[in-house]
Amino acid sequence: MDYLIREAEISDAKAIHDIYGYYVENTYVTFSEENPSVGEYEEKILNTKKNYPYIVACDKAGQVLGMAYGGRLRQHDAYKYAVETTIYLAADVPKQKGIGKALYLELEKRLKAGGYKFMYGVITDDNYPSIEFHKHLGFEEVGHFTDIGYKFGNWKGIVWLRKQIGSLSDMP
Repeated sequence: MDYLIREAEISDAKAIHDIYGYYVENTYVTFSEENPSVGEYEEKILNTKKNYPYIVACDKAGQVLGMAYGGRLRQHDAYKYAVETTIYLAADVPKQKGIGKALYLELEKRLKAGGYKFMYGVITDDNYPSIEFHKHLGFEEVGHFTDIGYKFGNWKGIVWLRKQIGSLSDMP
């Protein structure tokens, strides 16, 4: 499958809304129970891009196949070099085609260029394909919270994974 990776634009908000909405409504992959409006996605794209990359993968026709972006890990100033990363592919995108890997590696490249030192992934603890995907890309498990989220009448845990992407010796 041919695709390209580019900066997310406001015009991608509807596609991103639809991709994320599938996971909200049908899976434990996200603990969100309501999908934000298209307008809220437009704002999120603009606000995220002030400090972090927000990218999409598109097919030859320009249809958004998936997205990846970074965000603030926590609000305290000392966390400014750590980024929580997010990636979603449309539910109908064929798996094992390298699209997710290419998106994440491009996100990592952009984060590293921005001076960030760590990428963190937060994954539902029984989402084994995503956990293995992250480990394959060099992430290591650094935390596990059992029974932290309640959705669809079930308790689910999360696993935190981390990847160091920058040197810790070149601090300002």
